[in-house]
Amino acid sequence: MTITDASNYLNTLASQTDKKYEKKAYNCFVKTLTALQNRDFTESQLQLIEEKLSALNLKETTENRKKSIKQKHAKFRGFLKNKFSITHSKYYTELWMIYGMIFGTGLGISIGTAINPTLGTSIGLSIGTGVGMVLGIALGSRKDTETKKQGLVL
Repeated sequence: MTITDASNYLNTLASQTDKKYEKKAYNCFVKTLTALQNRDFTESQLQLIEEKLSALNLKETTENRKKSIKQKHAKFRGFLKNKFSITHSKYYTELWMIYGMIFGTGLGISIGTAINPTLGTSIGLSIGTGVGMVLGIALGSRKDTETKKQGLVL
């Protein structure tokens, strides 16, 4: 299945439904495909992309089509990330924010408990999570900026 065929099929699905959340799922996938059409790929890269689109079997009828399309879109974005290092905007910001919150929470609880066993846990938890999240967002946005300069963002 070519990128154009997949995009046309998803646009058709979007025009046939009245449900807002279904249209959003279809249009999100179409947006990804449109961004790919505007890029310069080699023939072998295009062939890989088209093979992946064919393997996703977008025209398969399922009970919950929206859920199926969202899952296939996630798989397709994972494929683009693994094969071509192409990500969506804010990919690293979201990822590093999560990492920052995880490590900040653990570090905050450890330091807070060491300082004051009763109140330190709650104070360390809140401060550690907040600081970790801010640091994670800062590091992630820096990485997103680098990725955008390299032209690897959809």
